[in-house]
Formats: sequence, structure tokens, C-alpha cells
Amino acid sequence: MWINPGGSSVDDARVRGVLENVKRPDVGLDVVHLAEGPDNLEYHYYEYLVTGQILDLIRKAEREGYQAAVIGCFYDPGLREARELVRIPVTAPAEASMHVAATLGHKFSIIVGRGKWVPKMEDNVNRYGLERKLASFRILNFTVKRMRREREGLERAVAREARLAVEEDGAEVIVLGCTVEAGFSRQLMRRLRVPVIDPVITSFKYAELLADLYSKLGLSHSKIFGYETPPKEEGWLK
Repeated sequence: MWINPGGSSVDDARVRGVLENVKRPDVGLDVVHLAEGPDNLEYHYYEYLVTGQILDLIRKAEREGYQAAVIGCFYDPGLREARELVRIPVTAPAEASMHVAATLGHKFSIIVGRGKWVPKMEDNVNRYGLERKLASFRILNFTVKRMRREREGLERAVAREARLAVEEDGAEVIVLGCTVEAGFSRQLMRRLRVPVIDPVITSFKYAELLADLYSKLGLSHSKIFGYETPPKEEGWLK
């Protein structure tokens, strides 16, 4: 299950189109969105508004037999909370993309829409233990809504900032820091001759790997400390 964590179907068809081209033939795919809420998570308050719905969908995925779920926003909203609640693997674009990027070069740069995004994303870089692998954040000055509306302008801006990240910041790998930037990686790799991480493709392929490990080996996130499930007897886990 791929969860677009907004209260709109605006990104569903684009994400499905990207993933249908890369998923394995034996892997099923459902792309869903929330019943209500903003159509972007650029603000902490928006994330607060939708986290409960994200967690409900994650629990629904486990009950219905899905073998992995992806929370489809580069902020990775609700990721730790989701892992408390279920045993199926749950991943998200920033965590998956950064860890893959860290294996493909000495340092990576993240291309983000606005300066507003940087503090939350920098917190996640530090949380994932990858601060020494980060070369820079490069800012496009695009809101999510503008990214959706001006695809050609977005592609030009991403190409410009990615080139500067390589030439000026020493990045050996480029990470596209928003799921709305998906679809540009192949063109950029041809131009820049460095790995470019598409967050939609990478997090989904990572979920495929996690689903294989879970279904064949029973391997998933640890439940003894950080992701321990709340006790039912306390009455809050319905």
C-alpha cells in the first residue's frame, strides 16, 4: 500500500504511473489517499492534522494482508508511530532515499522546495544518523502546489540546483526531496553523470525488499524498545 498522506487524489495517478513502470510483475500495488485534510504537508500543523488517518490506514493495511506500506511524503510523517502499531514493514521516502544514497557516494545533496522544509528534513537526516553524509540542501523556491502546476519549470529548477550541488557542494549523489519531484531522475542522471534518487521509486523498491524479507524470513522492525507496541490493557489501542 502506497499512502499519499493528503486529503486529495491529486497525486494518486502520477504516483501510480511512476510505480507501475518499475514494480515487479508479482507485486500488487494500491495507491490511496486520506479521507480529508490538506493536499500537502508543508506545515507541521498539517502533519498533525493527518497523522491519525495515516496510522489508521497502516493498521488497515496489516489487517487486510498487505506485506509492506509506504507513507508517501518526504517528511516521513508518522513513520515511528506506525512502526509501534504494526509488524508489517513500513517505510517512507526520506529514510529509504537517504540510506540508499549513502551507499552510492561519499556525500549526497537534497533538492527541496522551500527553505521552510529544511529544518524538518535536517532533523530527519540527524535522526537517521546520516549528517556526515549530507553535502547540502538546495532550495528551489517552489511550493508543492507550484510543483504540481509548473512541471517544466520545476524540472529546469531541479536540474539547475542539482548541478550546483555537484559543482559547488561536492555532492556525489542527488536526492530529490519531495515526492512531487518524481519522474526527473533519469534525465538528470544523463546530464549530471551522478546517481539521482527518485524518492517515489526508491521507497517503493525498498518496500518490495522489506516485503520479501518479511514474508520469507519474518524480518521486520524490532519491537522491544523504540517500536514497542502500546499495551492494550491501557485502553488506548483500539
